[in-house]
Amino acid sequence: MMRYLTRDEEARRLMDTIGGEKFEPVLVQLQRQFDVLHARAQVLLTLCGIVITVTGFSGRIIAQAGQLAKACIVSGLSLVLVSGAIVVVFVLPLKWLTKHAGDTPRLWLDQMLATRDRKTSVYQTAIYILLAGLVLYVTALCLMLLSAEIAQMPAYER
Repeated sequence: MMRYLTRDEEARRLMDTIGGEKFEPVLVQLQRQFDVLHARAQVLLTLCGIVITVTGFSGRIIAQAGQLAKACIVSGLSLVLVSGAIVVVFVLPLKWLTKHAGDTPRLWLDQMLATRDRKTSVYQTAIYILLAGLVLYVTALCLMLLSAEIAQMPAYER
């Protein structure tokens, strides 16, 4: 099983191998990590937007497939919205790296790693919520397709 570094071990590694005697390369590395996190958050928001947009066009048709389909699409859409809201509120807010306190580069680095880890954890939670919403959404879509197939069958085959 792969072992991950503790935050303290990671900070030491960053300071020793990337920073050396300068702190700027460590700052650049952290900025890259935050950039990756924010880019992934944007992808999640794009997926949320697509689901919401598609629902505007086809949601009523899907909901007409029955009570279970209606419950699935409303629940799925709600989870997708919650996922997007979590990312907007907890991952994307702008807080400049240089505004965080820290009397020494190492203390500052510890704070930045804690912020990165917290945002990453929240992002991962939002991903799981989005996936649950998508499962419910696709379930509603499948129920709609199944009900359409059944509706097209002759009465004697139903």
